[in-house]
Amino acid sequence: MQEFPYVLSEYEEINPLLYKPINSTQRIKYTCFNTSPNYIILGSTSGSVYLFLRKPCSFVQLIPLSEGAVSYVLISPDEKTIALTTTRGVVCLVALKPSPKLIAISMEHVNEQINCLCWNDNSSEVYIGDENGKVSVMVLSIFTVNGMFQAPACMLMNLDSGIVQLSFSSPLLLVSTLTRCYICDTVQEQYKQIGNKARNGAFGACFYKTLSKEKTPVITQKDEKLVNEKGSFNFIIDANNKVPEENFAQVFCARPGSRLWEVSVNGVVMKTHQFKEALAVPPATICRPNFRKPVYEKQLEQTWLPQSINFSHLFVIGEKYLFSYTSTGLYIMDPTTATVVLWNNEFSNINYAETIKNKIYLMTSDGEFHCLTLSFLDSLISRLYNKKRYYECLEVCIAYKVQLKKLASSADTDHICDTENKLQTLRDDELSTLLHPLIILLESNSKKTPKKLDSGIVVVNHGVSDLKDVEDLRFHSCSSQSIEETKNEMLNNLINESDNEARKNEDANCNIEKEKEEDPNESITQRIQADLKAIYGLIDNIRPSMDEEELERIILDIDWRMDVIKDTYETVIELKSFIYEVLRSVQLYYFNALLENVSTQMIQFTDNETIVKQLMKAFVNANGQNCRRCTCGSPWLMNELIEPKFLGIGRSILRKIVDEDKEQCLSLCNKVPYMWREYLPLHIERHAMTNDLLRQCLQTRDNNVISIILPLMDGKQWNLVATYAKEMQEGQCLFCGKSMKSGNNEEMNWTAVIYEIIKKQGSDVALALLTKLEKAIPNVPIDRSMFQSLIFTKLLYQHGMKCAINFNESNLESSEYNTMCSTKIRNQLTEVLQKDLSKPINKNQFGNGSHHWGMQYQNKLSTCPCCTLPLQTPVLLGTNGIAIFNCGHAYHVNCMIEKKLTTCNLHS
Repeated sequence: MQEFPYVLSEYEEINPLLYKPINSTQRIKYTCFNTSPNYIILGSTSGSVYLFLRKPCSFVQLIPLSEGAVSYVLISPDEKTIALTTTRGVVCLVALKPSPKLIAISMEHVNEQINCLCWNDNSSEVYIGDENGKVSVMVLSIFTVNGMFQAPACMLMNLDSGIVQLSFSSPLLLVSTLTRCYICDTVQEQYKQIGNKARNGAFGACFYKTLSKEKTPVITQKDEKLVNEKGSFNFIIDANNKVPEENFAQVFCARPGSRLWEVSVNGVVMKTHQFKEALAVPPATICRPNFRKPVYEKQLEQTWLPQSINFSHLFVIGEKYLFSYTSTGLYIMDPTTATVVLWNNEFSNINYAETIKNKIYLMTSDGEFHCLTLSFLDSLISRLYNKKRYYECLEVCIAYKVQLKKLASSADTDHICDTENKLQTLRDDELSTLLHPLIILLESNSKKTPKKLDSGIVVVNHGVSDLKDVEDLRFHSCSSQSIEETKNEMLNNLINESDNEARKNEDANCNIEKEKEEDPNESITQRIQADLKAIYGLIDNIRPSMDEEELERIILDIDWRMDVIKDTYETVIELKSFIYEVLRSVQLYYFNALLENVSTQMIQFTDNETIVKQLMKAFVNANGQNCRRCTCGSPWLMNELIEPKFLGIGRSILRKIVDEDKEQCLSLCNKVPYMWREYLPLHIERHAMTNDLLRQCLQTRDNNVISIILPLMDGKQWNLVATYAKEMQEGQCLFCGKSMKSGNNEEMNWTAVIYEIIKKQGSDVALALLTKLEKAIPNVPIDRSMFQSLIFTKLLYQHGMKCAINFNESNLESSEYNTMCSTKIRNQLTEVLQKDLSKPINKNQFGNGSHHWGMQYQNKLSTCPCCTLPLQTPVLLGTNGIAIFNCGHAYHVNCMIEKKLTTCNLHS
């Protein structure tokens, strides 16, 4: 057994979350599921598909279908299309973006039981296998629109028995039946049998894709067969040309008696791996809350006989090991050493299981879902500790004290194990103090493991405490040679490029600078740039699919590195401004990447304060610069509030902290005043209107914000409005009283405020508030257009049409109306006006303003329905211009003449 064994854990409870959408009904049941890096998809008896985010597990949407109960579901590698089968043998393809839509249906297997689906690597084809041995393919055509131009499903093979499993590695398709395995070349349209010995039963097969074999050959368009040319595959005894095996993933096929065939891509059995004796070991216990040590010890004491297992399905887990399952067991094997990593027998009714990275998702026959994580023991302990689950962390330590003693001193582990009988009496702070020395030791061990980034940069002492990164490092560790070459280079810098030539050049430059003692600042800037590369590398690793732990690690790592750069080069006065500029540039790039890649669902479900605070900081930095403030810090008069970037993120942050931290909410709104519009409705649901809140809202001069608070004010607050309005008119800050006159119109636009209320709550509420406003502020300046808006809006409401009418003159010039002028008329008009006014005229203004001698119209379509070109295409306007019908649609007159149209042809 290795120093730190692998363990299975289940601390992520997904079953209640997956059942939320159907808790209210007893009729609908889940029938199948599939996982991908970003999604969990569930099929149901109703025929609909339920889409969830995988991290965090949260419901996204329901995709309704009416082809019958779903029996199998599979999302494409690019996560844009879902393939599903029904109990009637119908295969459906559903596009997820831009909105879910059924795009293709196949009846090739109708009235047959479909056993499996398999996508090709580029998500353009899906292969289907049924119980009779038929294999067909559906091609996802780029021209498929609403079922039109759909390529028909094509039958590829009729094999001797039912299909058990399909696996694809471009351009090869692996087919496992009840009796044999076949390897198929989808380009040459040929297939052949693997081995000569038949079998009888459900046995799986898969391509063993690891990082060393991840670069599969690229199939060019010239090599691909057209859809119409695809036909049945031909069975061959041996291929004419041997495929270069080093370019492809290995193949493993299950055999009876706990055996696996290792097969080349040419279909030749290379060796047989026997796991029967290797399975004569105690099963691994799944670490869960309330993990029981006696159960684990009892299993270790038992004698376990060799096991004869039929591996019905094969998957790759952790990009290193093979995973299989039966109805009563889970098995993880290392095919390179023919050893069993671990196996488990705690489930008695497993219906289906699959893997994604180092996680196992399974569904039992009674409809329960579980998510298990394969990890090293030290990684699990660190993760539980960092999540402040000290009790569970201590339980695991006690259960695996024998393994821990191999690394930690006996004094440390004995001290922990002595608390076994008083676990329930210890407080969290006591548990944390007790475990802290062990965690420091485990994490210091993790720091010694170098990590090679995708860019080729090797990071040493990166301080990984995150489970996923620890697993990635251990599953794909760098070569010792690369590690040793890099260590010496990183004494002064945290990272360095692994490219030998670049490293030599940098060393040479440093030596020259040191010898000649010329411009020491140049050497410093080179070191700063090298340090910044590490930060940019971390920023580029931020992805929408990452989990909270990984994101928190990156945030903390970036903050730490930024602080190190500030502290290290603080004394270099000559480069102070340079360091500030480069760090500010990195920070803005970092904040933008963070806001772009974090989902609102993560914010909604996370309890991680580090992530929420950093997102708030990023949101404020991205949007908080366009605000004038008083010296006391409160926001001042706004001209026009602009909707902030990443508004959805800001809205989610407010919803997250509205009940927890009022001061943070106010701080966010004062720094990004537009967010008052989002915060006020949330605050009002929970709290009463206060005088301070009234002042803060009036100070912004935002018509939208003030229209929200006016209906909520009591009599005393209405009396305060007169005082505050007078102070605002005099240009005083409502908080400190200081004068902030800027020469602009400081008066409140009450006309716009009342119109906002008309839009939101109708003319009756607006009229009542206008009456109160007149009493509070005599002779309040209200434009007469507002009274016209009230009258006509009231008339419309009485006739059942809830629509607000705005008679404000500036509204007529809004972008809702477009204008255009015939080319000939525009030129003539320009010429006449230039003569009359004796000054040059810009003729372009006649095509985009509301006051001209052309034509003004309300834009319904910006293109001509005949030619689909923009209506303002000069060459088509010519001398004829456009024609507008009563329905609001406009045509080029030239197009109407050409098509001989006399009426709008967009209506039946």
